Amino acid sequence: MERNSNKKTSKVKKRSLFYRISAWLHLWLGLFSGLVIVIVCITGLTWSFKDEIKDLLHPEFAIKEQNQQMMNPGKLYQLAKKEYPDNEPTFIWRPTGQAAMIGFGERNSGFVMFVHPYSGEIIKRPSFVKEFDFFEWTLKGHRFLWLPSEIGRPIINYSTLIFLITLITGLVLWWPKKWTKAIKKQSFTIKWKAKTKRLNYDLHNVFGFYTMLVLILISITGMYYGLPWFNKFLYWSTSLGKTDSKPEQLVSKIKEYKAGELSKMMEISWNDAVKNFQPKGYYYTVPKDSVTPISIFMYPSHRKFYDLKMVTYDRNTAELIENKAMYAQDYEKANFATKVRKLNYDLHVGSFMGGLFGRSIYFLITLIGASLPITGFLVWWFKKKK
Repeated sequence: MERNSNKKTSKVKKRSLFYRISAWLHLWLGLFSGLVIVIVCITGLTWSFKDEIKDLLHPEFAIKEQNQQMMNPGKLYQLAKKEYPDNEPTFIWRPTGQAAMIGFGERNSGFVMFVHPYSGEIIKRPSFVKEFDFFEWTLKGHRFLWLPSEIGRPIINYSTLIFLITLITGLVLWWPKKWTKAIKKQSFTIKWKAKTKRLNYDLHNVFGFYTMLVLILISITGMYYGLPWFNKFLYWSTSLGKTDSKPEQLVSKIKEYKAGELSKMMEISWNDAVKNFQPKGYYYTVPKDSVTPISIFMYPSHRKFYDLKMVTYDRNTAELIENKAMYAQDYEKANFATKVRKLNYDLHVGSFMGGLFGRSIYFLITLIGASLPITGFLVWWFKKKK
């Protein structure tokens, strides 16, 4: 009997120590990263629904899919060069359900001309004057905290890692010692008529539990983009110990080319890319020099990206170049580790659950995620005040 009693006492002490460590980490890591997490969640909410918001604010840019081939991007390139001969287009992008955009400069900070993807009619010309873009502003906050990239990006990424730890330690603190009927009711339901202190405690604990798994998923998929070591670890773990090979730098075979031939090569490559199916949208990169190849990303699904098809062509001959990069692999034929990577963005924003419906669920969960640092701070504040 005494031996059994000693074993129980040892287990209680171990649980008590683990609980105290979890409580310490949950409190101080949460206080340390709370403000950053609130900003990341709120800016993520606005960016996730930017397409729908833009459709409402600019209905002239919302163009539904039609039962005909979209205009060849090579023709759109010629149109841009004719209209603005002193400016070189860098990309041609037709998001599904929207107008085609011919970009000059960087994708998120350059200037864009909006064109009807089927007729080539110019809907809006670029101003070539830097204007405030709310969604670009929120994206910078989400990725860099509006700081220089080399400073803001590590803060965002490691704050997300800390948030992941607080979610796990939060589960440890939430887990009851005994599953009595009263404890179950307290753990799974919110006492809405309770006083402020108790209501805040329930909002933090109960909402935190119900949203924990999705918030962990959002955190992991977010770290995939910002932490190279985590990216490698994710591939290693999902491929059962394999290491990912470094992507091959593809270049055109023939370095000499004739001036004015680019639009022709763009037309030929596009015709070859779409000969077997008609994509709903695409992103077409215009080569920046004589050796950079043409890359075409085609979207078979509406505002989903896991199944996009990428093809690469020689910039000077329009010949198909073999590409072993992740996005060049068909989702159905890819191994499990590559499928996880291709799914990452859709998992991060919720579009894998069914487009707008999935992102709406994510909206509510992310909103709760933004509230957790606030309610957690108030839990600590009320205790401190007491």
